[in-house]
Amino acid sequence: MLVWVWFLFGRRLVAGVLLMGWFVTALVLARAGFFTELSLMFYPNIGLMFVPIIIGLGILRNSPAARRLIDNLPQHRLIAVQTMRLMGISFFNLYSAGLMPAEFALPSGGGDVFIGVTAPLVAGLLFLKKSYARRLAIIWNYVGLADLVLAIILGFFTSPTPYQLLALRNPNDLLFAYPMALIPVFAVPLSFLLHLFSLRALRL
Repeated sequence: MLVWVWFLFGRRLVAGVLLMGWFVTALVLARAGFFTELSLMFYPNIGLMFVPIIIGLGILRNSPAARRLIDNLPQHRLIAVQTMRLMGISFFNLYSAGLMPAEFALPSGGGDVFIGVTAPLVAGLLFLKKSYARRLAIIWNYVGLADLVLAIILGFFTSPTPYQLLALRNPNDLLFAYPMALIPVFAVPLSFLLHLFSLRALRL
């Protein structure tokens, strides 16, 4: 009986526990102000946003069970989850209040909102098995990845680090303060991995 339950739910349960553990860790560290120390020269705290991506890709590469789990996930559900990117609208609100620089808020927020709005549409076309849905989903995933990469670059160059090149009069101070820090240290890496997992399955 236990073997049967593990076969049905075990791997998904482990994935859920890991995801929850990652979120709780990010939440606790963000609340403690851990990510507000932005100097990459001495305190590589913000570099930790890449750790979940590296771990996720490492598990995918070395675990056949993880690959089977990801490859068997319904693609329309995997893409529909990206509706969470609508949280990017908060960047517009912060920009309007003068709390976030336009150099980051407008392109990053616009890209996130576009991906979040179109996620249900792409997911629905996949669910309906439209002939063009797979190709559209691949393009959509690449656009989503490009938006995340752009957001990471702009976040890096607008934050108050020794490498700040943009928004010198209005640095991106809130991006790594609680609760906004949960976006770069949890939501962004998660979305990045979801795009990569989706692309892997779609291109098989």
